[in-house]
Amino acid sequence: MRGGPTDGRLYEVMRTAMLIVGVQNDFCTGGAREIVGGERVAGPLSCVASAVDHGDGMIVVSREWHSETSHYFHGGGGSLSPYCVAGTKGAGFPPSLTLSPRTRIVYRSTDPEEGDSAFHSTDRTGATLADLLRESGTEELFVGGLPTETTVRATVMEALRRGFRVVVIQDGVAARDPAMGREVLGSLRLAGARVMGSGEAIMSLYSRGDVRL
Repeated sequence: MRGGPTDGRLYEVMRTAMLIVGVQNDFCTGGAREIVGGERVAGPLSCVASAVDHGDGMIVVSREWHSETSHYFHGGGGSLSPYCVAGTKGAGFPPSLTLSPRTRIVYRSTDPEEGDSAFHSTDRTGATLADLLRESGTEELFVGGLPTETTVRATVMEALRRGFRVVVIQDGVAARDPAMGREVLGSLRLAGARVMGSGEAIMSLYSRGDVRL
């Protein structure tokens, strides 16, 4: 995704990655921690992810992946009802989320009290999300997922602190409380993130040459 002096581009393009967080059945309608209509974010995010993948950018999906006997769940003496339990339907992806075979999956199994950021996630080899982004040379991160007011907000704020340019996909996020969701998007703008719809995000990739027709 980088232009060189002989490939016809007039400037060096941004290396962009796509990060999808929390788009799992337990966060969608009818799930253990449902966001009514949460599954609707899957379509726009799939489209943006396809464009990023077409431009040879990395796609990463952060997946909550808990043990039913974790100490923070009822079965382990905690206060939370189980959700996104490893291997269950609730931890699975909604069928409307379509992903490239090249998609990297990272798993977050930590106590929710330790924070909601996807940067707590690791892949099956133990590599952290930050490791994957650094190794790919990512400079810009498109982010979407569920819920806006917890995981999305925490992830975007940490990405900004780590020096990434961040774009939040507006129709690719959803909140339990829509009013709070709008407030969060406003606060993320003030913190330095850009907020744009999926169509605008895709067109930005084409217009600056990251993806070619």
